Amino acid sequence: MAVEAIARAPRSPGISGRVGARILEVLQILGEATELFFAAARSARFLPVDRDRQRVVAQLVRVGTETLWIGALLSMFVGMVMVVQAAQQVRNVSQEILGPIVGLSMTKELGPVLMGFLLAGRAGSAMAAELGSMTVYDEINALRTMDIDPVRFLVMPRFVAATIALPVLILYADFIGVSGGAAVVAFDPAITITVRAYLDRMLEWVHFSDFVVGLVKGVFFGMIASILPCTFGLRTRGGTEGIATSTTAAVVWSFILILVFDFLIVRATFAF
Repeated sequence: MAVEAIARAPRSPGISGRVGARILEVLQILGEATELFFAAARSARFLPVDRDRQRVVAQLVRVGTETLWIGALLSMFVGMVMVVQAAQQVRNVSQEILGPIVGLSMTKELGPVLMGFLLAGRAGSAMAAELGSMTVYDEINALRTMDIDPVRFLVMPRFVAATIALPVLILYADFIGVSGGAAVVAFDPAITITVRAYLDRMLEWVHFSDFVVGLVKGVFFGMIASILPCTFGLRTRGGTEGIATSTTAAVVWSFILILVFDFLIVRATFAF
C-alpha cells in the first residue's frame, strides 16, 4: 500500500510547466485589468450625477493635492542633479545646452515617468490595500447585495481621478524641475552661464509638441496606476497576507507597465 501511495503521489511540475503557469497567470491578470478598464470607462458616463462627481473630487484630493509636496521635492532635486551632472560633462564644450537638457528631459521623459511612479507607489498602493481589505472582509459582496455596482462606486472615481490628476502633476513637475535647475545655475559658481541664457536656450529647444508627448504619457500612466491596483485589490485572497501580497504586486506591475507604455509611446512619436 505504501508503494502504491508513493507511486500515485503527484509529481512537481517541471520548468516548462512552471513557465506555462506563470504565463497563464500574467495573461489572466492582463485580461482582468482590461475588463475592469472598459467597465470603469463605461461607468464614467455617470459623472454628471452629483454623488459620482463628489466621489471623483474626493479621490482627486487624495491622488493629486496630497501628492504635490512630495512631487515638488522629487522634481526639484532631479532638476538640480541634472544641471550639476550635465555641467561637469559639458564643461569643455558649452554650458548653454544645460537648459535644453533639463527642459527636454523633464517634459518628455523624467517628468511623466517619475510622477507615474510616484502616483503608482503612493496612491496606487493605497488603492490596492483599500480594495483588497474590502474584498477580504466581504464588503464588496455587501455592496453587490445592496445592488451597488462596486466598479461605479469604487473603481471609477479612482480611475477618473488618476487619469485627470497625473497630466496636471506632470506639468507641475516640469515647472519645478526647470526651476530647480535654474536655482543651481544662479548659485553654483562652477556654472558660468546666466539664468536668462539657461531659460532662453531651453525655450529655443522645447516646443509645444514636447509638452503634448508628456501629457499623453500622463493619461496612459494615470490609467495604469489606477486600474492595475484596483484589479489586484479586487482579486485579493487570503487575509492580511493576501492584502500585503496584492499591494506589492500592484505597485510592481504598475511600474513595469508604465515603462512598457513609455517605450511604446516614444516609439510611436518617432514613427510619425
